[in-house]
Amino acid sequence: MNAALNVRDYSCGKVRRRMDSYLAGELSVDLSHEILEHLERDPVCRAELQARENLRAAVRRIAAATPEPRDGLEAEVRARVARVPPAPSAAPTLLLAASLVAAVGLASYLAIARFGGAPPPTARKPASAWPAFEFAALNHRNCTLRHSWPKENPPAEQKLEDGLDAELAGALHLAASRLPGYVPVEAHLCNHAGEKVFHVIFRRRGTETPEGLVSILVTRPGSTFAEGVRLAGLEGGRHEGFQVVGTSARDGRLIFVVTTGNEDEAMSLARAVLPTLAVAFLAHP
Repeated sequence: MNAALNVRDYSCGKVRRRMDSYLAGELSVDLSHEILEHLERDPVCRAELQARENLRAAVRRIAAATPEPRDGLEAEVRARVARVPPAPSAAPTLLLAASLVAAVGLASYLAIARFGGAPPPTARKPASAWPAFEFAALNHRNCTLRHSWPKENPPAEQKLEDGLDAELAGALHLAASRLPGYVPVEAHLCNHAGEKVFHVIFRRRGTETPEGLVSILVTRPGSTFAEGVRLAGLEGGRHEGFQVVGTSARDGRLIFVVTTGNEDEAMSLARAVLPTLAVAFLAHP
């Protein structure tokens, strides 16, 4: 599934066959980046992607409003099957058994649908990745939400570059270009939990509350939190009350989006900026 894809040589149909995996964050960083480039050039494929996103969101809303099957449902149905008296035809028993299969299958489908057609991202994260995600969430809480940032007339990107090296200044401009609905209000190296992390804070245009603030966090080379952690594609979940989505660059750095918003917003931001940043850092080992 993650075989190299050169979108310049592939038709839209082959790109679209990967869209569901792309939306679920199941593709490699490089492949996600190549598909993202194709989407930027092709408005028809962008419309197809939006339609699929809308469908997944509708399924999640329906699933969230559907109660879980009550405890003991499977045992109850099995008991009823066992009480069915023998009959000349096996059809009634087969029908009841089929109902059991359908009920269990529906319950499984609804459980999966709550997470957009795939297992919960947190269920696929290795245990070693949890501290890194907690690190990102706590950095957002302790730095982004405990300070006041400009609500109007934020500093220009050139002003935010002060004190950043060329690599981090380039990452700031690249992230800003990928998030047109957001404006950067701060960029710095954070000292958090004993190590430095590159931190860019964005504000959603038109908002003044802390809920409109978004963090982009990049671990530095040699980070203890990134050691031994490899995220395939985009991995995410809820940590410390925030939505966190992360990916790995080839040099081992971890890159995160953290937001107070919902899962859809976090994944949309992550797809827009994380694969691009992951590839950009390859030029700066």
